[in-house]
Parts: sequence; C-alpha cells; structure tokens
Amino acid sequence: MASSPGLAALLLLALFAGPAASRFAPADNHLIACGATGPVLLPDGRRFVPDNGCASMTLRSAAPALPSAAPDAPAPPSPLHAAARVFSCHASYDLAVRRRGHHVLRLHFYPFSPALASARFHVGAGGFLLLHNFTASSPVVKDFLLPVDADVLVLTFVPEAGSAAFVNAIELFSAPEELVGDIGTLVAADGVNRTDGLSSQVFETLYRVNVAGRKVTPFNDSLWRTWVNDEGFLVDKESSSSKAWSFGGRIAYPKDSRLMTREVAPDNVYNSARSVRSDGNLTWDFPVPAGNRYLVRMHFCDIVSKALYQLYFSIYVNDHLAVKDFDISSTTGYLAYPYYIDYVVDVEDEGMLKLAIGGSKMSRPGEASGFLNGLEIMRMNKTGGGMDGDFPGALDMEYLFSKGIGEFARSLLCGLVFAGLFLVLVMLVMRLRTELKNNGTLWFSQSMDSGDGKLAKAYQLVPTKTDY
Repeated sequence: MASSPGLAALLLLALFAGPAASRFAPADNHLIACGATGPVLLPDGRRFVPDNGCASMTLRSAAPALPSAAPDAPAPPSPLHAAARVFSCHASYDLAVRRRGHHVLRLHFYPFSPALASARFHVGAGGFLLLHNFTASSPVVKDFLLPVDADVLVLTFVPEAGSAAFVNAIELFSAPEELVGDIGTLVAADGVNRTDGLSSQVFETLYRVNVAGRKVTPFNDSLWRTWVNDEGFLVDKESSSSKAWSFGGRIAYPKDSRLMTREVAPDNVYNSARSVRSDGNLTWDFPVPAGNRYLVRMHFCDIVSKALYQLYFSIYVNDHLAVKDFDISSTTGYLAYPYYIDYVVDVEDEGMLKLAIGGSKMSRPGEASGFLNGLEIMRMNKTGGGMDGDFPGALDMEYLFSKGIGEFARSLLCGLVFAGLFLVLVMLVMRLRTELKNNGTLWFSQSMDSGDGKLAKAYQLVPTKTDY
C-alpha cells in the first residue's frame, strides 16, 4: 500500500527529530563570541552570540579593545577565531547560573596578531585559578570541568604588567551528573588505594583519545567534545601482538542509568578498540606538565570477545600495576556494554604519563586478551585554590570587584565609618564625664564649614562656671 506524501514527510520528520530530542540540553548554556559584531554559527549547529549584548552575561572592563587581523592573514580555522576581546587591565565576565553544580568551561584562544601571541595573563573562575602566566602563541582551546556553587560565575582575566589578556570565545554549560564521579583509584609505587572527593576538584582536560578510531568532532559528540586518534601516542605502532577493531552494531547502554550515558563518551569512541594478545602489551605515552596529579579515565566496551568470560588483562598506570587479570565480563555482564574506570596518579619529574594494557595467561593463547576503546587525561587542581596553586591576590581582589565593587566598597566604608563614630562617641562620653567631675565643664556642638563647602560637626570644649 502506497503512503501519501504527507505521511512520508511526517515519518521523515520523526526520524530526524528523535535523535535531536534525545540530545543533551544543559540548563545553562552560554555560547559567547568575544569581540564579534554579530552571531556566529558553527557547523555543529551551535549559535554563539556577541559579548556586548547578551542579557545573561555582563562584561566588566575599563577599556576592552577589539583587535583586527592583518589583511593578508590566512583565514581562521573557525568563525569563532575571526574576532577577540583584548584587555589591558583587570576584566571579568559575569555569567548567570540557573542550576548550580558542575559546569564545562571552554576558553578559545586564537592569536591572529603578534601582539596576541605575546600576551601573558592569568585566568580565574569562581575563585579558582585556572591559568597562571598563560600565553597562547598558537591556537588552543582550554577545557575545564569545575564545580559552581553560586548564581553567578565570575570569569576573570588579569594581564601581567606591561602585557595584555585576550579571549576569542567562551563556552559555559551545565555538565551532566554522570560526567563527574566522586571515587577513583589512586595508583602509586606502593600499590593502589581508593580515593574520594573527586567531585570537589577542578579538572583541565589535556587529552581525549579515540583508540583505533577516527577523530570525533563536536558535531558527533553530545557535549561538543573533540577526540583524536591514538596513533600519535602509541609507543610501538608496528606491534604484531595488537589489532585494531571496528564495530558496526549497537552499543547497549543500560536503560534509565544515571551512570553510563552517551554524555560520558559518544558511540564513536566505543565503536572502535585496539586489542592485545595474551603474550603482548600496548603502551601509550602522553607528555604532561610535571609536578601534578592527574585523573585518567579509561573507556572500555567489549566489541572484541565472541562470548562472555573469555578475556582477561592487566592495566598499568605510569609503570605501576593498577589491576591484574581484569575481567570486564564480570563487571558489566554484557558484550558491547560501555564502562569506564577512573585512576588517579601523580606525575613528579619525568613529565610523561604512561598507560598500558597487558595480556594475561588466563586468556586463550593467540586470541585477544585485553583491549582499550578510549582515554581521557585530566589535570587536577594542586590546592583548593586552583590548577597552579592558590588564587593570587590580584585575581582574588578582581573576583571581589567583579562580584560588585560598588556594593563591596559601600559595605566596607559604612562599616569603617560606623566603627569610627562609635569609637569617637565612647571617647567623648568618657571625656565629658571626667571634665564634669573635675572642672565643671560642658560640651556643645556647632555647625562649621569643613573647608570643602560642606557642613561638618565641630565639637569644642567651653569651660563654664556653675554657682550652687
């Protein structure tokens, strides 16, 4: 039976509306094109608005500038990079928050002029130091995950003396609850231990890796993330014990789960994997800043096994054994079922984070023993104040300023005036009592010109004689 054109159109609309309706819709979703003269539309469908006319955002700056690229400069890689906002002194964006909790903050830096490439500055948000003595000599996107416990997130830029600060675009949106866990496994030379309190940390994502798969762009990620291929980090690309896998079936997310959803990682990450045989191992090296603690999230989805309980492997984090003979079937109970593990590790002096999976004798010889689908490496804040130490005094004061310098100053001034007047009154009363007791003197007040055209109260002591 042939269908009518109207019915076909409705079916087609439903086909495309279904996935769109299920996409993540954050409660807070600030998309700001800094310095732009009009809205900027990205290929992933998001619309960034200029920072000079956004109702949910306030820009506080004494003299924000709008630089322009040289006429012969190459075309920017993104429409967001065509403009920037430059600050020669302290500046801040006040971003309204509808729902408190964890938020994703992405800052886009594209230095399209030599002045921007040499700029050095600090960036803070909500009382946390995010970037210290930062310079963007090449295009970069800084990606943070931070807790927000106020109705306004204050994003602060503070230039170094004689320099400037700049930003091309800002993304701030609510993070799904399942993205942030509180418990991880601390891996060290003396063994592994449970660690908690991760949900109170600030994280800077340094790497998102799709193992054995193609690059994933924001268009194919519900949180608009980018995942790169792992070949650039593999230690032995020609290893005969490894194999790349691709899966064309359906990834089985648990129904109504609050822990595993497509917001944790997209299907494209779980649809590919790299495996190792029982007698081999696979190692990835990632350059990282030394002297920091890192959260390593390893993504697993068994698209390799033909049946459950046939695959065992070991996991190593910075040459330390994290788990031996790991059986993912006992953990998930299904094939093609996504799962991740959060490891915490300290990187001291070497500046290199090494991750490896090794085969196990418990697996069948000659067949796949272990596998990995995806990796995320996030730097954790060193102290309660931020990524590179405590919040500097200059940024801290700017945080107070941007929270409302007028209200703060008035409150402080009123408090000081009140305290001063109270102290003067107490001293006057005590002196009056003394003078009345000893000399029979009286106090009176009269209005006098203060010298600046205003009337002030002047208190004078006038001796009098009283007859009894």
